[in-house]
Amino acid sequence: MRTLGKLCEELGPDSVDEYILMFKSLWPSRVARLRDALSSNDRDMGEDAALSLRSSATMAGAYELAGLALQLQQAFREGTVGARTELVRSIEYSGKMVLRVLETPGFTERALRTYRESVSA
Repeated sequence: MRTLGKLCEELGPDSVDEYILMFKSLWPSRVARLRDALSSNDRDMGEDAALSLRSSATMAGAYELAGLALQLQQAFREGTVGARTELVRSIEYSGKMVLRVLETPGFTERALRTYRESVSA
């Protein structure tokens, strides 16, 4: 919450709301790219898709999701086939939980308030 709260402080609530909408709209294609890379065993596509997800998750403050994406990126890079399927499943679940939080009514305002309280403390 603090990460998006800080972004809200710097860029305004509309920018954060727009980012959340973009994160949500891109989620299905991000997961599809991961699945495609997994099924085709395309290491380059897998690394790229995981890096993209990791970057957007970090920007959203979804650090668990970003950590899973980093693990998947490394699994594609190192050729660790066995871990990939479970990581993609974990990413799908974690992403759904992140979306649930981001879509909560009033999230942006609470994130901004949380950030301001943490700065003033």
